[in-house]
Amino acid sequence: MKKTSMAILALALYLGIISAGPATAADPIKIGILGPFSGSLAHNAGEMKKGMLLALDQINGSGGINGRKLELVYGDSSCKPANGVSAVKKLLTRNDVLVVGGGYCSSVNIATSAICDQEKTPVVVAIAISPTITNRGLEYVFRTSPNSPMFLLGINNWLAEVKKPKTVAFFMENSDYGRDGQKIWEAQCKKIGAKVLDSFYFEIGGTDFTTQISKLKKLNPDVVFNIASTTEAALIQKQAKELDFVTQWIGVGGQFTEAYFKMTGSLSEYAMGASLEPTKAMKDPVTAAFVKAYQEKYPGSRPGIFSSQGYDNLMVIADAIKRAGMLSGDLAKDRNLVRDALKSTDIKLSQGQVKFSPDGQVNTLLPSVVQVQLKDCKPDTYIIYPLDRASDKYLNPTPWAQRKCK
Repeated sequence: MKKTSMAILALALYLGIISAGPATAADPIKIGILGPFSGSLAHNAGEMKKGMLLALDQINGSGGINGRKLELVYGDSSCKPANGVSAVKKLLTRNDVLVVGGGYCSSVNIATSAICDQEKTPVVVAIAISPTITNRGLEYVFRTSPNSPMFLLGINNWLAEVKKPKTVAFFMENSDYGRDGQKIWEAQCKKIGAKVLDSFYFEIGGTDFTTQISKLKKLNPDVVFNIASTTEAALIQKQAKELDFVTQWIGVGGQFTEAYFKMTGSLSEYAMGASLEPTKAMKDPVTAAFVKAYQEKYPGSRPGIFSSQGYDNLMVIADAIKRAGMLSGDLAKDRNLVRDALKSTDIKLSQGQVKFSPDGQVNTLLPSVVQVQLKDCKPDTYIIYPLDRASDKYLNPTPWAQRKCK
């Protein structure tokens, strides 16, 4: 009987039916990372991942957290809510992650953050900006990125003080990401007296935007608001040139990634957005240190907003785990300890000082308004507003035929 009982116990341990005991100092601390690691947004998720891997090198290279290394476990959402829900459930219940980080695509993160809250697991969203994520009063949900009202505040002020458009139109991604942004901009347009001529939408992964752009050309608005991810934003610029449509495009800074500039080249000239691009804040020693370390790890790569958001996201998680103290091995208790530590976060990172408001939203980061301008026909973003941060003046878009760089 004794041998049989021991054999059953060994089999149960092997199959994971019962726990082998609390984690030891040698066991890594598992952090779940959600993102669209496949599909049209994979390159953006890849930039986020590169920033996280830099943070992981620095954390584990200096001894880990209380003697334990961090291990990242990835869950692929493909920017689809159903896939994101499946991925996060696996991270929580099969991979037994302590915290969930990452996060791109607002519709996905609205769903996955609710799952994390139900499972009483802290989730720290890195990139998705829909205000819905943090405005529901979920106590396990945090976000290290400004939400869309925060991102668009500077642009709204610029519209009122500088551009003062009389007519506008919307060409938005058909998602929470796009529609939330449209609501904010519609309210501002009403406030400043700009007439909304029409609204058009497109699906993630779309490739032909010529019908909508042709309609926009007939309307001829002063400004077109265009919230889109990298691939779609690049295709829209290319097709706008093909149709000889000129306007002031306004999006968000996440469009202006290394991949975006490779796809568009000089075609991206004059496009605008709001950004926390780290290379635009090199006077800050913490930001400059991040940029230097990133370029050393990834020679020739541009440390853009997604890479800095990924870096800061993992650093915030690691900081909270460290302040939570020695983990007991009881996953439920440890998750609560980390959740409590996250509430008191106060750390300076590549995007600035990170503190959370009671709803879990970072409330200390203020994006700048940027415009794509060309230097030697090479595109890059330059701060044009607020004026005390500006490095260049706003340039009105010129007709395609008059542009020097082709």
